[in-house]
Amino acid sequence: MQLNELSLQRQKTLFETVAAQVLPQWQIGEYKIAWVSYSTNAVFAVEAATGRYILRLHTPGRVSEKALRSELIWLRVIRQRTDLIAPMPVSASDGQWFAAFSPPSIGKLHCVLFERIAGESKPASALTAEDLRKIGACLGELHRAAQFDPPADFERHHLDFDGLFGIASPYYVADECALLTPEQSEIFRAVMQRLRHAMTQPDPAGDRFGLIHADLLAKNLIFADDKIAALDFEYCGWGYFLYDLAPLLWQLKGDRASDYPELEAALWQGYLSVRPEAEKERASLEDFIAARQLLSCRWLLQNLHLPNVRAMAPALLQARADELKDYLSAGLLLRRSATL
Repeated sequence: MQLNELSLQRQKTLFETVAAQVLPQWQIGEYKIAWVSYSTNAVFAVEAATGRYILRLHTPGRVSEKALRSELIWLRVIRQRTDLIAPMPVSASDGQWFAAFSPPSIGKLHCVLFERIAGESKPASALTAEDLRKIGACLGELHRAAQFDPPADFERHHLDFDGLFGIASPYYVADECALLTPEQSEIFRAVMQRLRHAMTQPDPAGDRFGLIHADLLAKNLIFADDKIAALDFEYCGWGYFLYDLAPLLWQLKGDRASDYPELEAALWQGYLSVRPEAEKERASLEDFIAARQLLSCRWLLQNLHLPNVRAMAPALLQARADELKDYLSAGLLLRRSATL
């Protein structure tokens, strides 16, 4: 039986078993585990004699070993060369930064253990304007100070227009047209045509493009004293710096519509405090938020193996397609659909 044919509870039980089998590769002593989340990956909190950790299990086919190793290289660069707080991978007992494990009936899993970052997580509904200023400054610092010349075998997605919407995209769905209505497909095509104009490949020496987090939602932020930590760099890659502001703004459009303008202004103010040269890019911000909306639809199509996603996907896809249709008319994305 395939993984996507199992109920959600059976899938979670299966990954709990895998976690118990793989954790001894880190020799952390006695431990207790607890679920954190399960969508594209299974994520556990680990309390052990040697410390507190986060275990991430990549479901089969989600990532290559080269791409995973490259993500971990960038995380170490961030921790070693900047004042930013980001997850630090823990080496397994064989010296490797991750472990490969192949349980029967699932396929090959890649497993990473991270040091757990102490602090407070806030839902989007609790974020303040001051929080948004700090997040903006954090993103500016990531784009300014965390760039580096990678080794020759460094492999991360290129999140330009083709990288976001072409066949190499981490959001690519081979049978997308079969899963959408003709009207939805037409809306998606029209949005992509509009976005192509906003996402022209910059000069390699320019200042619009570099390594980005690419998935900075509220759930991927930890407030630690007076600093902010970014979590979950699974989608990181070479992309437009402006796109890194889009996921959180997209979320706030749905969760904080009443005070969204104030929050967007605060995020932008914090970002410009570190990267003032970005002011000339602001006119394209709404297009990048719309890009995130379209990619969120493809994320739904990718994750129909999850019973909870499968149940709500048809209504949610239609609602988001309607919102994108309005964006095509007005140039502004107004969200009414739920954020998962």
